[in-house]
Amino acid sequence: MRAWKAPVEINPWPEGGFVASVPSLQGCWVVAQTPEEALRDVYEVISMSIASRIKHGEPLPADIEELQDGGEGSIHIEVAVAVP
Repeated sequence: MRAWKAPVEINPWPEGGFVASVPSLQGCWVVAQTPEEALRDVYEVISMSIASRIKHGEPLPADIEELQDGGEGSIHIEVAVAVP
């Protein structure tokens, strides 16, 4: 398995809770009650998005980096958090 680093943004959701997203991966976002839940849930969405792109031979955005020593199947997330 390969390991990746992806930038994630976490912001308050207008209707309540928080949204975690990877702006460079279209459709890669989740809404949860807490920032921690949002971060946990977005991990799975990132995994599915990267796997799908690789399977279909689509390029990954430049800010999604493959790690050489990241560990099997791991995703390292850089998080930008908006604090109200």
